[in-house]
Amino acid sequence: MRLLKTSKKKVIVLTLALTIVLSLWYDEALLKSIKDRRLSLNLGDGLCEWRAAIQHNDNGFPRDASFQKTIIAGYPSGDKRLTFVQLEGLTGLSARDEWDFKFLGMTNQPFIKANYPHHEGIWGWGDVGDQVLLVVSDIKKVMIEYHDILWDIGYAQTFEEAYERINNLYKDEEAGVHENPPVEDFLIWRDLRVFDEIHWYSWFIDYYMEAGLMRDMFSHNLTVPGQWKMAILPNFFTKHEMRFGRFRGSG
Repeated sequence: MRLLKTSKKKVIVLTLALTIVLSLWYDEALLKSIKDRRLSLNLGDGLCEWRAAIQHNDNGFPRDASFQKTIIAGYPSGDKRLTFVQLEGLTGLSARDEWDFKFLGMTNQPFIKANYPHHEGIWGWGDVGDQVLLVVSDIKKVMIEYHDILWDIGYAQTFEEAYERINNLYKDEEAGVHENPPVEDFLIWRDLRVFDEIHWYSWFIDYYMEAGLMRDMFSHNLTVPGQWKMAILPNFFTKHEMRFGRFRGSG
């Protein structure tokens, strides 16, 4: 499985501002049709109105427009959400999760949030991705946020379980309805998982910076599709089963 299957595909690590410029293509008529649906509508005299981004099932969403699709990739945490919210605010068009594309059907969203190839992600967007915005955050912060997400959804193992609990994510702490994970829960997860996840963190960055090159998670040696497919499903295989040495020399 490789990210760049055609010459059209390319991996780009850019500043957010430059990505916004490159993310969408639309003609003048389409621009006029969506310019009043931006997340923040300027009313003049220092006043503005908040408007939600147009969702894929709304009548106003441009279903037939030829957007340049941007994969917003990053290690599981909240920073991708911050990124696509900014993009939604500047364009008025909504983002969508990789799992939604896979299990709920393809739509014309121009921004696709992805954890792939981390085991919390899936290649759900088929061949519609044109470029990648890679979000790289502080590893200590990421590990804490990742556990917060897992705790919110009850450490779900499947899409169905996670989807049922999605309303538990990112609840309003100021409203007093969100409970942070107990420290002891984080420490248990940390002791079980954090060293493996550190390997995943660097391996994840390598994958996108090397245009989809398949490497073993722990040794970072080039590997083969059989071992790669097992590595991105660690909940189904043990370290012993997916160790690099089992596949050395295989084609």
